[in-house]
Amino acid sequence: MFQRGTTVAPELHELDEALLIEPESRRPPWRDLLASTPGRLSVLAVVLVAAALAAGVVTSAVTDARQREIDTLRTHSEPLADAAQSLYGSLSIADAAATTSFLFGGTEPVEVRERYNQAVGDASNALVSASTGVSAAAADTVGLLSEVSRRFAEYTSLVATARANDRSGNPVGLTYLGNASSMMQGTILPLAHRLCTEQWKSVATTQTRITRLPVVAFAVTMSAVFGLVLAQVYLARKSRRLVNPGLLVATLLMAGLLVWSALAFAVSTSAVERARSAGTQPLSALAAARILAQQARADEMLGVLRRGADAQSEVDFSRHTVVLSEILTQHRNTSRGGVADAPVADADAALGGWRDTHTVLQERLGNGDYPGAAALAVGPGDGASTARFAALDDALRSAIETLRGEEREAVDEAYRVTSLLPVGALVLGVLCGFAVGGGIWPRLNEYHR
Repeated sequence: MFQRGTTVAPELHELDEALLIEPESRRPPWRDLLASTPGRLSVLAVVLVAAALAAGVVTSAVTDARQREIDTLRTHSEPLADAAQSLYGSLSIADAAATTSFLFGGTEPVEVRERYNQAVGDASNALVSASTGVSAAAADTVGLLSEVSRRFAEYTSLVATARANDRSGNPVGLTYLGNASSMMQGTILPLAHRLCTEQWKSVATTQTRITRLPVVAFAVTMSAVFGLVLAQVYLARKSRRLVNPGLLVATLLMAGLLVWSALAFAVSTSAVERARSAGTQPLSALAAARILAQQARADEMLGVLRRGADAQSEVDFSRHTVVLSEILTQHRNTSRGGVADAPVADADAALGGWRDTHTVLQERLGNGDYPGAAALAVGPGDGASTARFAALDDALRSAIETLRGEEREAVDEAYRVTSLLPVGALVLGVLCGFAVGGGIWPRLNEYHR
């Protein structure tokens, strides 16, 4: 069984020491950072500072954008709309004055001539004002102004030719006047009305956009306040201290920014809403009413010139005055205690008197009493059509000026109440960031001692 000289070596078993050592775990650095209290405090500080700065920057940016819109509204959009309204009114006045002058048979009074010249000058000034406020990008508005300017030059040329023929006793002067009035009523005034409507619509659109609350700014600021409150609770549990002075100051600063911005935007929005509801809307309606009155006056004068033979002039007069009466009635029904209620009531009364006078005038034309009708149309008495119309126009102009003053005052208030917020929001955001650092830094030092 055994062999001599043969040695059998025992089998050796080596122990792998690597099996006795647990492999070293490799965790991401950020997990190690968050696993320690100092790391958590550091991350918390960075997040809170970023939230505070974000709240300040977002609130400042939103407010600054809103301020620029309000400034554009009060320095560009509203003046341009007013210039368009003045242009429309001046064109209508010029047409009515030109027609009135022909009732005097070449011997027009100085005041009638001056009224026409003043209206032409006002229309030219309004064209310049409107053109100055229009940017090159507004191609439609530029095109409208160019067309109105070109047509108005043709109109004044026709009126000048009509006047020259009238002074010479040529009956063709009335034909030229009719052509000029048709151009004004059929081409120039519709263009001016379109321009006026678009500009007031632009003003109303801007006002509606401004009244929207800055939801994003409020959300960011409220999130920052909520985060600061949670940080207070977290530190109170960790440090066994009830209040952290730095975070308390930061919370108060951020809450102050939230309250300040909420109040400022609420007051500003209310002011813009007042400008829209108590200014722009009734103003645009009364501007249209004044234009209707001027058109009705031109219709009346043209009907008298044609000795009642032009049925269309009477139809147009009735249509214009009916719409005018509806506008005044609607304003009186919807505006209770408004700033323009008194002049609108005066305008309504003047319109009633004018329509009564016009009825008598038409009766005289129907009876063949042309001299009596002409005297009633342009006579100097208080019961004449001229005085009745002047009272109506003065009341409407007073109402428009009052409403425009109310609108501009409200827009200025909307701009004023938020004027300091863009800079104030940035300052409060930065101060809040420093307060967060001042509150958390001492707690971090406690772990490094």
